[in-house]
Amino acid sequence: MISYIPLTFFGIIGVVGLAFFVHGFVNRQKIFAAFSDLASGLSGSAGRSAIWAYPYLSGSYEGRPLKIFFHTSENHTVSVLNLVVEMGLSSPDRLLLLQKEGFREPKPEGKARLEEEVGTVVPVSDLAFDVRAKDPSRAQELLAPQDLRRELAGFSPYNQILLWDGSLIAGKQFEGVSETMPQAMMETLGRLGKLARHFEALAPKNSSGRSDGTGDSHSVRQGT
Repeated sequence: MISYIPLTFFGIIGVVGLAFFVHGFVNRQKIFAAFSDLASGLSGSAGRSAIWAYPYLSGSYEGRPLKIFFHTSENHTVSVLNLVVEMGLSSPDRLLLLQKEGFREPKPEGKARLEEEVGTVVPVSDLAFDVRAKDPSRAQELLAPQDLRRELAGFSPYNQILLWDGSLIAGKQFEGVSETMPQAMMETLGRLGKLARHFEALAPKNSSGRSDGTGDSHSVRQGT
């Protein structure tokens, strides 16, 4: 009887693993369907690298280039799946906001890369985020207005917000398929669009920082 225990044990693990795979696959299918519906109203398209992969969306929102995708970040012990929205805006400023409570410290090499690419911690009080920038005085000036601070207070669930060379990139830990439904995503895009307008209003005059979001911001995002 004892000789059958390992086979039974591995059989149970196999069934549980299969159930997780099927559940994850079904969720990815639902997300892809939701993104496809959403893309039709954003002059864009939904896609995925493989049928089992998490989907992505590219399009336009209020004339701004837009990308929605999933990204996995890692620290010493866990991998976290994040839902990320990248939106174009007219600002050359560079700034990174990291959630004080929810952000998981990266591995040492990731932390060193973060400081090299984004900058050191900037002392800014009364924010739910730690601030990083290579130009501390500009970061403090940018985050001084109270209306911008009130807007940022609504982004407390987000573990990071990156303003970088004409892109506004916001990521949060993925909590379920309901977040990707068209109505929920449109509400998210509305909040991000409003935040983008706040940053644009504070941009240096005669600046034209909007980009397609495919520049240096990609390497910074991967580094965090």
